[in-house]
Amino acid sequence: QRRVHGGLSRHLKMVIESLLLDKNVFVYHSIWMTFFWLLHMPMKNGGMVDFGWPSGFTLMSIYYFVTGTGNFWRRAIITAAYVFCGVRFMVGWVGRHGSGREDKRWNLWRERWRNGEGWFGIRIPAINFFCFYHAQSFANIFVFSAPLALVAHNPNPLGWTEVAAIAMWFGSFFMENVADLQLAAFKSKKENREKTMRSGLWAYSRHPNYFFEFMIHMSYTLYALSSVATTMQLVQLLVLPALAYYFLVHFTGVWITEQSSLRRRGEEFKRYQDSVSMFFPWFPKHSKSQ
Repeated sequence: QRRVHGGLSRHLKMVIESLLLDKNVFVYHSIWMTFFWLLHMPMKNGGMVDFGWPSGFTLMSIYYFVTGTGNFWRRAIITAAYVFCGVRFMVGWVGRHGSGREDKRWNLWRERWRNGEGWFGIRIPAINFFCFYHAQSFANIFVFSAPLALVAHNPNPLGWTEVAAIAMWFGSFFMENVADLQLAAFKSKKENREKTMRSGLWAYSRHPNYFFEFMIHMSYTLYALSSVATTMQLVQLLVLPALAYYFLVHFTGVWITEQSSLRRRGEEFKRYQDSVSMFFPWFPKHSKSQ
C-alpha cells in the first residue's frame, strides 16, 4: 500500500509539474480580479469584470514575453496579438460603459442568483460575483495562458503552423470587427432600436462576433501547437478552444445576451432564433410565414 501510495504521489507530482502554471501569474491575477470585484460594489457595476478580464489578459501576455527565453519573434507575435485584443476589449468597454452605466444583462444574473441558481446554490449576489470574476481569472491562469507559456521558451524559428495561425488570427479579427460594425450601424438608426439585426453576417449566425472571437482563440491554439513538449501540455492547450466555446456560448456571452433580447423583443427575436444558427454560421431557414 505504501508503494502504491508513493507511486500515485510521484505520478500526481509529475502531472502538476507538467502543467503550464506560473506562480507569479497565479498570485497577481487572483489579486487583480479581486480588486475589480471589490471595485464593482461601490460602483454598482457588475460589468467591471469585462474590464478586469482583458486588462489581466494583457498584462499576463506581457509578463510571459518579458520572462520568456525563446525565439524573440515567436514570442513577440503572440504577445502583440493578445495585447491588441485585450486593448480592443478595454477600449470597447470604456466606450460603452465608461460613464458608469451598467449593462442590463447583469440584472438578469442577479435575478437568477436570487432565485437560487447561483454558484453552489448561493443566493447572495456579491458572493456569486466573486465566483464569476474568479472563474474568468482562473480560466486565464490555467488555460488562456497556455499558448503564451508554451511559446515563451521555444527557441525554434517560426514554421508553417505559426504562419497559418497568424493568417487565421488576422482573418478572424477582421471579421469580428465587421460583425461589430454592422451591428453598430444597425443600432445607430432610431427605427431599429427595438428590432433584431438580420442582415450581413447576422443573417448566418445570431452571434458572428462571438464566433470569430472563438476563432481567434483557435488561432492561439494552432500557433502554440509546435511548442508542445508533453502529452499533458497538449491536453492543456486543447482545453483552450473548448473552454472558449463554453464561456462564449454558455457562460458570459450568448446565453445571457439572448435572455436579454427575448425580454426586449419577444416574438420577433424568437423567430430569429428559429431561423438563424445560434453560433456557427450557416444558411438561414425560411419558414412559411416569412
